[in-house]
Amino acid sequence: MSPTNASLVGAIERGSFGPFVIGTSRQSVGRSLGDPSDATITNRSRSSCIWRYGAIEFHFDNDSLSLIHCDAEDLFDGGQTLVVDPWKLRRKMPLQELETILDAKELHYAGCADRYAPECFIQFDRGCSLGFIIDPNAGLGSTGLNSWSIRKEGNREADAHFPTLMASANSKDKGTPRSPYSSCTRLPDHELRSMRAHRN
Repeated sequence: MSPTNASLVGAIERGSFGPFVIGTSRQSVGRSLGDPSDATITNRSRSSCIWRYGAIEFHFDNDSLSLIHCDAEDLFDGGQTLVVDPWKLRRKMPLQELETILDAKELHYAGCADRYAPECFIQFDRGCSLGFIIDPNAGLGSTGLNSWSIRKEGNREADAHFPTLMASANSKDKGTPRSPYSSCTRLPDHELRSMRAHRN
């Protein structure tokens, strides 16, 4: 299987991550990227799950892609089958440096107006957001860029509450078996056979 390419500038400008957009089916992601390196069920009804490729999370609700997210130490590690072009981004990148780049490229963005907040999110029109830690004394880690996400366009309310949403999702999966083929995370057998035949 040839690696799939994706770029963060594509996410910022178009809301797409390589061939993937919000709403892409879980089967399509599996066909492109193969088996996830890790998978987690995130609710008791087993209708939602997270597939991980390297450090990058693909969140699904009812088998439809609802969020792409990364807040790991290596923000751009897509594992063996996903090659990520970070554009000009890097972990711990200062907020002011990013704003200078965005202004020079004339990219519209919003957020991070309160420089006294412990953390903030730069939000783009197409659904991409970049998370920054501002306060070095807040106990959140090193300052600078520490996460990126792609979700449905214009979902500013979700952006505002994103730290709470992620904490809730992480608490729900505690104690859940992390197998790529358990329950919600298991593709139908005919899809698995098709995926493997395609790879070969």
